[in-house]
Amino acid sequence: MTPKEKMFLESKAWVMEKLSLDQAYFERLSGMHTPDILWIGSIDSLVPVGELINADPGEVLEYQNMGCQIRPDDLSLMATIEDAVQMARVEFIIVCGYSHCSGIQDVILGNDDRPYVKRWLNELNALYENNKEELWDMDFEQRTRRLCELNIRAQIENLSELDVIRKAWEKSDHPVLLGWYFDLDTGALQEVFSMEANRRLRQVTSLA
Repeated sequence: MTPKEKMFLESKAWVMEKLSLDQAYFERLSGMHTPDILWIGSIDSLVPVGELINADPGEVLEYQNMGCQIRPDDLSLMATIEDAVQMARVEFIIVCGYSHCSGIQDVILGNDDRPYVKRWLNELNALYENNKEELWDMDFEQRTRRLCELNIRAQIENLSELDVIRKAWEKSDHPVLLGWYFDLDTGALQEVFSMEANRRLRQVTSLA
């Protein structure tokens, strides 16, 4: 059996399992289009968001890119945020970093042999260089955790500067911006930063 054949077979098995438990499952699924949460994570396939927070289909809108970067030149992300804020009126936007993130490790270990990766992570590289004095004496695990924390903070701040977020805050208290960290070694999920409408960034805890 080829990998493609296996995927189609598993898909059919999944459909049968869902229908055996709930005959109206797909009818309900097709009507769920108003998520409360926009979750921005990394492209690594190690964090099963729906399972992690026990969310039902339709509750979370997920977006992934390398290193959880909030960049105005990422038109797909900007369109996603615009739609989530203006149409779905999400209550929360979560930026979730995590241990063993390949983008964080790429920056620390160097990525000169992959020009597109290096170009995409240029802001994360700058963040690393600007904080090298603090990070220099840390071991690799400590360094990755601290850089991840700094990155989460930077991306929450980047979010807060977007026009679509500013305009939403002029009208309501949403969305609340949350910076979370998921530890793959322990399964622990923790809040590191939060920012409410028109308020300063608040550090909830530290990964250091």
